[in-house]
Amino acid sequence: MENAGELVPFMLFFCITVGVLATLYWNAKVREGQQETLRQVIASGQKLDETTLKLMVKAPNSPEMDLRAGVISLMMGLGFCAAGGISQLNGFEDGFGTVLILIGIVLAFTGAGQLLSWRLRRPAPPAQPQ
Repeated sequence: MENAGELVPFMLFFCITVGVLATLYWNAKVREGQQETLRQVIASGQKLDETTLKLMVKAPNSPEMDLRAGVISLMMGLGFCAAGGISQLNGFEDGFGTVLILIGIVLAFTGAGQLLSWRLRRPAPPAQPQ
C-alpha cells in the first residue's frame, strides 16, 4: 500500500465520472417515462392541451440563467487559478498548482462563453423617442 497516494486522482475522476453518468442515466429515464405517458395519452384518444405539453417539455435557459451561470463559472475559474498560483508560490513541486490553474482556465472560458451567450440573447433595450 505504499503507492496508495497514486490512487487518489484516479478515484477522484472515477467518482466524478460515475456522478455524471448517473445523472445522464436518470435524465434519460425521466424523459423516457414522459414519452411513454404521452404515447398512452395519444393512444387512448385523449386531447392534449397546451399546458400539459409545456409541463413535459423543458424550456431553454433564460438569458438571466446564462448570466448567473457565467458569473459563477468565471469566478470559480479565477478562484482555481488563484489557488493554483498560491500552491506554486508555496513550493509544491508535484504539479498540483498547474492542475488547479488548468481547471481554472477551463472554468473561466466556460463562464466567458456563458456570458457571451447572455450578451447575445438578452432582449434589446426599448427605443428612445427623439
